[in-house]
Amino acid sequence: MKYKFDEIIDRSRTNSFKWKARELKNNGHEMYPMWVADMEFDASPAIQKRLADRVKEGVFGYELLSEDYYKAVQYWLKKRHGCEIPEGQIVYCANMMSGLSIILQEYTEEQDEVMMNVPTYGNFYHTIEGCGRAVNGSKLREVNGRFTFDLEDMERKVTNRTKAFLLCNPHNPTGTVWTEQELEGICRFCKAHELLIISDEAHYDFVFHGQHTMLRKIAEKYDVSSVTMISPGKSFNVAGVQTATLLVDGDAMKKQIMSRMNAMAYPFEHAFAEGVTVGAYMESEDWFEEVYRYIKENKEMTVQYIRENIPYLRVPESEATYLLWVDCSAMKMTDEEIIEFWKNECGIMPSGGLEFGEAGSQYVRLNLACPKKILLRVLENMKKGFDGLKS
Repeated sequence: MKYKFDEIIDRSRTNSFKWKARELKNNGHEMYPMWVADMEFDASPAIQKRLADRVKEGVFGYELLSEDYYKAVQYWLKKRHGCEIPEGQIVYCANMMSGLSIILQEYTEEQDEVMMNVPTYGNFYHTIEGCGRAVNGSKLREVNGRFTFDLEDMERKVTNRTKAFLLCNPHNPTGTVWTEQELEGICRFCKAHELLIISDEAHYDFVFHGQHTMLRKIAEKYDVSSVTMISPGKSFNVAGVQTATLLVDGDAMKKQIMSRMNAMAYPFEHAFAEGVTVGAYMESEDWFEEVYRYIKENKEMTVQYIRENIPYLRVPESEATYLLWVDCSAMKMTDEEIIEFWKNECGIMPSGGLEFGEAGSQYVRLNLACPKKILLRVLENMKKGFDGLKS
């Protein structure tokens, strides 16, 4: 292994949100945080060098992006996802939730509804409601251990106030990789109801089973208006650097979004945005390939261990992300009791299912992007905790 993913990094001494918040929630118990979706690994040497070189310049004023930024995004999308996109359809934004906020404010009105499939990423709720819009949630259905859309439920719930559909592709927290056929169903639905599709593809590089299909490919086929949000944040563990990209479907959309940004006095591109993007997409593919394999092994090991050793837990099919959605309903506890058990008896801080909406009740989400030595210790602690539950 070229990169040191087995190395244990002490982030408790940093201002890491994952680790600082742990201090507020551990009630005196030693816990390992497996909730916030970032990795316990160093960023690639190429990214670190890009940022270090920028720091050496010493001046951090307002900046614009060069052609290198756009070429890096185009390169990654074409090579990894078979998607060719004109430079004119690439729009920088600081982060994906800022991008979502801008899109909602431009294309919907207050009290309009945004439909999305639940359970889903908690910040979707906060951003939609923070913009004065309403969430119209359609619950995913589980078929043979795999979560999928319930188009009949979506048809029942869509109203004349529903103006946009927010897709999580691949899905967080369930890990479903949407097939082309499933995405075609979504595009037909949105076409029929004249809904803008907003596709969050934050986890699009960590697909372990199946094939990721970018929504914009299918949307173009069905002539449905869409905007896709991507970022190197999850793929390269640089979420804290705050850089993302909106892929719009034409000049008119770009003009409208840029106009909205200007009206909001949207901040300039920051001093590290281009360096981290170019360092990731153009210079760190070998690092990504290695971390991808490492996490794939972690996920397979965890699923096998739980299925063989902890009968109280059920793991549905998870095709993507370094996260694992775990059904705890056999514990016969309330959601609050489930979290307290994980914290106090297993020494683990998971994401509680209710963080993803009411449809996440009786689940927890685990982040598996950590050194194997840590993961093995965590699994042993899980088994000890649940063995005690048996008695």
